[in-house]
Amino acid sequence: MRGVREHVHGTCPDEAVAVVVAQDVRLGVRPLLEEAGSPDVVVVDPPRAGLSKKIVRRMIECGARRIVYVSCNPTTLAPNAAQLVAAGYRLRRVTPVDMFPHTPHVECVSVLEK
Repeated sequence: MRGVREHVHGTCPDEAVAVVVAQDVRLGVRPLLEEAGSPDVVVVDPPRAGLSKKIVRRMIECGARRIVYVSCNPTTLAPNAAQLVAAGYRLRRVTPVDMFPHTPHVECVSVLEK
């Protein structure tokens, strides 16, 4: 997977107010941190199996103040959130979102903050 980088502009077209990077976290986090420094927010939307411990460690290395974790499986969200809490994050909010009515599937949007 190649990385994707977009600049999100505010009211002035010459000013980027955010840089959105979508890339394989195993390979892209360290070079990105060296280039741009720690992000303000990390947003993850992992597969149903959740994130490996190594990937969660990479997220922690980012040093972001806030992590938004979108999970399609609350069972895998729990151990990932526990690892983040052990690293100093506080689970501030978990909001279930029923995107698939009449099925047992529920998305959860969680916010963790330092």
